[in-house]
Amino acid sequence: MTSIREKIIAWLVDEGHEVQGETPPKEAPVEWILRVTAKIPPVVARIVIQQPSTAKDRVVLTLGVVVSPEHKSALSALTPVDRQEIVYNIIRDAYLVCPDCIIIVQPDYINTQNIVITEVIYHEELSKPRLTGSIRKLANLLALISAGFNAHLRVVPKTRSEDKQPPSII
Repeated sequence: MTSIREKIIAWLVDEGHEVQGETPPKEAPVEWILRVTAKIPPVVARIVIQQPSTAKDRVVLTLGVVVSPEHKSALSALTPVDRQEIVYNIIRDAYLVCPDCIIIVQPDYINTQNIVITEVIYHEELSKPRLTGSIRKLANLLALISAGFNAHLRVVPKTRSEDKQPPSII
């Protein structure tokens, strides 16, 4: 019998994602951890999938978004009220994409350092389309949050050297 973990790994590898298993810390209430690198243009999203040991009927997908130094610098030049409004607008847009997600701004809306987005999938809902759709959604949220900070703060992102290559023609 194939375990949930083995199915998830097979589905994600089949979709072209990189998957690495990790041993959870002994004190963590987690059965297993998978680190997924999803290369979904225009982003590379790093998503963690966990099986809680206290809730074995579900898996938890988490995307951590770190506010870039450029965005932190631009935010720090604003008033606390303006910072709060920008972060509120970005989070509101994220909830429109994923109303079932748990979105936590750390430490707060005025001094934002990280945004953590979590989605829970219960085993009875778990399928390849549901899982891979959630991976795409989290990757899209990463792109949306980054674009939101760029737009609200009027920051032009640095281009990568591979972006200077002509696009592939299929």
